[in-house]
Amino acid sequence: MKNLIKLTIALLLLSGFTMFAQNQDEDYSKYPGYVNFGDLSVFEKGDEVTEVLIDQNLLKMVAKFTKGKEDSSNALSNLIGGLKLIRVNTFKVSPSSKGELLSKVKLIEKDLKKKKWERMVKAKSKGEITNIFVKTDNNSDKIIGLTIMSIDKSGEASFVNIVGNIDMETIGKLSNKFDIPGLDSLNNK
Repeated sequence: MKNLIKLTIALLLLSGFTMFAQNQDEDYSKYPGYVNFGDLSVFEKGDEVTEVLIDQNLLKMVAKFTKGKEDSSNALSNLIGGLKLIRVNTFKVSPSSKGELLSKVKLIEKDLKKKKWERMVKAKSKGEITNIFVKTDNNSDKIIGLTIMSIDKSGEASFVNIVGNIDMETIGKLSNKFDIPGLDSLNNK
């Protein structure tokens, strides 16, 4: 998950623009691939918090800058150009609030299932949980949303939501290139 954050930060640096260039008026909740995680700040412990929010305008600029002669550059450009929003939240959770956060994850899971999201991955073991869901467009079977919720033994929580046209094969290939854990298995889907 940390590599996904590194990739996202690299994309920001490539664009040459700050987060202030975002279109704050856009209502991303209207997109079916959007997931409302609610207020996650109540679970944050300490200073180890990362929040990344990259909107459609910034993604389009990054897509233009990443176009190149290499197939991987064009794949990255095409992937980014079809996205509306990338949201990443990572933080440490205190042991006392970990149970409450796990309950919140279960509520989000229930809501996703109700909204016809498909679970691709569910990994659960002592004190750890990882869920990956995708939302497909009913008319075309294209993937229009990807959500990852993960809490590990050390108490690090990660919540990711990618909204837009998502090419899973390209994400799988790019995840191998950028060493994004958990997404490399998507290459075979």
